[in-house]
Amino acid sequence: MAHGKEVRDAVRRDYITQGMAPEVLGPMHGVGVATVIRWRREARDTGDDWDRLRAARRLGSGAPEEIATALMLEYLEHNQFAIAELRKMRGSPDGTALPIDEYTKRLVGLQDGFNKMMAASRRILPQTDRLMVAAGVVEDFAAFLSDRHPALMVRFLDVLPEFQQIVEKKYG
Repeated sequence: MAHGKEVRDAVRRDYITQGMAPEVLGPMHGVGVATVIRWRREARDTGDDWDRLRAARRLGSGAPEEIATALMLEYLEHNQFAIAELRKMRGSPDGTALPIDEYTKRLVGLQDGFNKMMAASRRILPQTDRLMVAAGVVEDFAAFLSDRHPALMVRFLDVLPEFQQIVEKKYG
């Protein structure tokens, strides 16, 4: 289905100025998420880098606390998306599930990235310390399950995104 220039421009505007994710923009503007991602890629290939413009807008607006908070929220959004994709790879319907060692390696990589982001955030935003402690406890629990009860990791990852939202609301 072809979409008009107005729709594409509105998607671009909201992506850059509002910081909305393609998963939100697609349904909001009546286009597929894949279409939003394709438009962004095509624009980048022709020199209109939506991501660079979005980052410049964030860095140019507001106090350091607002910038750090925006970056943290964007990172958490990407982290949740990566976990959802990892969950899909865990048991694909075509029977080509990701081997547990590769699954665990990717999960540990996500946890490491999360820890690094939280450490950087704590240096910029001391008030995120409570959230960092809470996230550390969740990470320690994930490591404990991975080491001592690996069979429980599948269920843990199923409930983790929902629990992350609770932790973010309470400690963020």
